[in-house]
Amino acid sequence: MKEMWNNEDKLKEQLDQFEVDVPDFSIKKSKLTRIGNWIFAPTRIPFPEFGYKEVFTKLIVILPLILVALTMLPVVVFY
Repeated sequence: MKEMWNNEDKLKEQLDQFEVDVPDFSIKKSKLTRIGNWIFAPTRIPFPEFGYKEVFTKLIVILPLILVALTMLPVVVFY
């Protein structure tokens, strides 16, 4: 165990021999980049315990179309 600390001291001495200049660069990302990262960020499955099936996925896609059709039905029938 003591040998490990000796190696660490040697490494520190060797690293102290070098002088490194770190250039200045902006850390803040642009607003457009932040919006893009937010839009394209991966999302989590809301209820993973149910285990989505292919039929359920199709229902999720088709359900808004069915709701729009049912909403337009009174307009078509009573106009």
